[in-house]
Amino acid sequence: MADNTPGGDGADLGSAAAGGRSGAAPVPVRVLLAGEPFTGAARRIAAELADETVASRLADGDPSVWAPAAASGAARAGTGWTGLAGRSRPLAGQIAALRERFAVAGAHRVLLVGTPDAVAVTRVVAAHSSGTTRLTALDSADPVQLAEALSGELDETVLVVADPAGDDPVVGAVRHAVCSVLADELGPDVLADRTVHLTEPGSPLDTPGAGGSGDTGVVVITLDADVPGRFGTLGPLGLVPAGLAGADVAGLLASAVPAEQALAEDDPDNPALLLAGGLAAARGSVLALRDEVRSPAVTAWLAPLLTAAGLVAVPAAPDEIVPAGGHASEAGTAPPDVVDVHADGTGVVPGAGDGAVRTDAGPGATIVLWQVAVALAARVLGTDPFAPAPPAPHEGPEEVPAFVDGGVAVHGGDWLPSGVDTVADALDALADAVRHDGGHLAVSAWLDPESDASVGVLRAPLAARLGLPVAFGWAPGCRSGDTGAPDRAAHCHLTGGGIDPDGTEPPGAGTAPEPSGMDSLHAAQARAVVSDQRRRGRPVLRLHLTDRLTGLVTLAHAVGN
Repeated sequence: MADNTPGGDGADLGSAAAGGRSGAAPVPVRVLLAGEPFTGAARRIAAELADETVASRLADGDPSVWAPAAASGAARAGTGWTGLAGRSRPLAGQIAALRERFAVAGAHRVLLVGTPDAVAVTRVVAAHSSGTTRLTALDSADPVQLAEALSGELDETVLVVADPAGDDPVVGAVRHAVCSVLADELGPDVLADRTVHLTEPGSPLDTPGAGGSGDTGVVVITLDADVPGRFGTLGPLGLVPAGLAGADVAGLLASAVPAEQALAEDDPDNPALLLAGGLAAARGSVLALRDEVRSPAVTAWLAPLLTAAGLVAVPAAPDEIVPAGGHASEAGTAPPDVVDVHADGTGVVPGAGDGAVRTDAGPGATIVLWQVAVALAARVLGTDPFAPAPPAPHEGPEEVPAFVDGGVAVHGGDWLPSGVDTVADALDALADAVRHDGGHLAVSAWLDPESDASVGVLRAPLAARLGLPVAFGWAPGCRSGDTGAPDRAAHCHLTGGGIDPDGTEPPGAGTAPEPSGMDSLHAAQARAVVSDQRRRGRPVLRLHLTDRLTGLVTLAHAVGN
């Protein structure tokens, strides 16, 4: 039975720490831990972090917080995200004014074209808002997603382009495709007046007023190069697109700013230190993110944040059994096989011997809490939490499939035994390739989260079939195996063409640029990621749905058998 009452061991900053909307009762920032020896290990690590004054040093932007193994990354990516909520307060009024300007012109819907980090942080801000948001986000060149984004409401659209360096080839290609359609619908000058660029100073997108006349035209809001994308949630990267779409930016910051100040305390009961201790104590465990059903946007933001710190994060329904990863340590000292993570203050209080983390805070304070805790856990783990995702690649190598099974072209590697000729057997062989060393399976779907949503439903039965933890994410936003941490995963990539089986374009694609061109770019990006993982010695399986409908049926049968 679910238990929503406080339980386990924990720390509570009290009402002064969390802030909240004007006139509303403040929400405490609270972290609860349960299970031994997990809780004891977490508290010991938190005490060590307090003795090392890392919380206050981090708040001061001191890059020496990180161990030498990650120092180069910390110096490169910077700690400009600390204190970002406080510095963003003036931005709330600017966003409100800009949104009003667009609303007067009849533009109420935001179409965001951006990097995976930009889309993830925007979605989590929108998810934390109590208001209604009208947001469509594109972080890939999947022609199906592009066609759906351009299938309606073009006359009400505000275009936001989020690319810090301004040179991401995928963002550039999608932006060009979107602008071509919107310019035909609205006219070039009107489009310019409804366009916002989020980019670093001096980038190719730093062109205020371009395309317009007089005092109108493209609005450029600059990003701080010292703020890593995944940690830019409470800055312009996350706040501007979500705020223009209707998110309550002021309310979010009212919760975040007091938390920034309170979580800088060098106290072992500081919830950020306790949470960091719990994450570090979970090294080698599977973190089961139990908010997947209630808060998918939060999970989609949190999973790559944890993965970048070298942890294994698996979205899972509240009552779903996550297969154990297995540990080889002395009795009583090993971390639990699975640590349940509840980021919204709900969940079952685990029994003795299990491990669980529950956090409870206001919306903005929750973001601050997890950012600080993940960054400090990475210090303990010796990983670089700020390592950027690999740059969007150019054309990847073409491959000859090992075999084709029911609309699925199967691409394997040396690990795939000869004689395997079905998707089901290929999945079994992939699991066997990492089963002996306690690995897990990471599935990346280069598909459309809406029209291909049934793919995500297959994660749980796939885990049950293989007896391994299965991490699932929509590519390119998901992140697995591209950090400096050891990669113990076997990787499965699901790709698909953008043309319907009868050769016709998908709905809405008639107004978009050549679908095959976008499909080629999307496929090339997936192939390049696959090649990179293979170069690092990981077993990788790519399942290409030559016919999306037939291929999905084949995949479902393979998982269910």
